[in-house]
Amino acid sequence: METDSTDHAILSLLQAESRADFTHDEIAERIDVSSSTVNNRIQRLEAEGVLKKFDPVIDYETAGAPHHILFVCTAPIVERKALCKDAIEVPNVVNTRELLTGSQNLHVEAVGMTAEDIEAVTEDLDALGLEINGSESLRTEYSRPFDHFGSEVVDESASE
Repeated sequence: METDSTDHAILSLLQAESRADFTHDEIAERIDVSSSTVNNRIQRLEAEGVLKKFDPVIDYETAGAPHHILFVCTAPIVERKALCKDAIEVPNVVNTRELLTGSQNLHVEAVGMTAEDIEAVTEDLDALGLEINGSESLRTEYSRPFDHFGSEVVDESASE
């Protein structure tokens, strides 16, 4: 799929904003296009698989879920993709990441209200056939947008 500077500007703004309710009108104003252009571009980016989903950033501890754990697992390479998809279906799992390495190639993020919730995730991951190499409590996560998606065409003055 070919993307242009308008697509890149939309992607830049969507990455930069942590709130999922960023309106098409707000995006349009920032990049000096119409709201319908933004709507059409977002629909096309979703249809082409460029834009996958919008995720809120949640501080689970502040929200009352004190157990936020990252499991580092190993899956057989030929089963890695399928196991990554299976793991996301486990109750209390909120994110899975498939890595290209031969070992420790699947990361599973889980959130629980109780230690028993996390123990159940551990058992379910084991039942899937994942080797759990370790687990760590997650404290804080930071992210930033990829800065090569149209930041130069975004009207910074419109955000003030």
